[in-house]
Amino acid sequence: MKEVRKAILKPADIAYLIDASVLKLDTSYEDVQALIDACKKYKFGCAFAWPGYYELLSKELKGTATAFGTSLSFPSGQETTFIKVAQAHYFTSLGAAEVDMVMNVGWLKSKRYGEVLDDIKAVRFACRDTSLKVIIEAMLLSDEEITKACELVAEAGADYVKSGTGFSSAPTSIHHVEVMKNAIQDRIKLKVAGGVRDLNTLLQMYKRGADRFGIGLSSAIKIMEEANARPDGIPVASVD
Repeated sequence: MKEVRKAILKPADIAYLIDASVLKLDTSYEDVQALIDACKKYKFGCAFAWPGYYELLSKELKGTATAFGTSLSFPSGQETTFIKVAQAHYFTSLGAAEVDMVMNVGWLKSKRYGEVLDDIKAVRFACRDTSLKVIIEAMLLSDEEITKACELVAEAGADYVKSGTGFSSAPTSIHHVEVMKNAIQDRIKLKVAGGVRDLNTLLQMYKRGADRFGIGLSSAIKIMEEANARPDGIPVASVD
């Protein structure tokens, strides 16, 4: 994705920042169709579902304003590197514009930094022509671990570091965003996921450096309805 930082966010800008998803454990074909319909209506930047729906999602998003996104080793990150690489090859063969992989957070906590780095680098090489985001599950980490995770993601050559899967009970907080942005500076971009359910939260995190937002479909629609009520746009500097 090609985000441009803006001083005023209009509804179309906000829609582009959103990666809308249907990733519940009981996601159905009807849920995926609702996602597709919403993408055509609101023009979200990217859309995510479970791999079983990728062929449908890829087909239905062609020719729309919304990119086709994929979730790799989701939500645990604990698959072998071999499996992760195989997924990367398969997902990109379907035309994925975005690959969001989950870091092996257990390896990070065990301080097996070389293994974490090699794991990400292998996926990076496998999808070298595709945007790569790495999920670190920040809500499970200390500030020091968040910083180290961000440094490894940047070193591995990913395009973004992403805060969470949305499967942890705790949400991404403003503090998480600040720690992650401080760690990466402008080396790579920052995606927030997990707990962004209203426009004000999105704006607060954008102001602090977040570039993209992974948001469940119902919350994404709610946020767009809030944004559409302000067609002239929202000055970022005015956000509390």
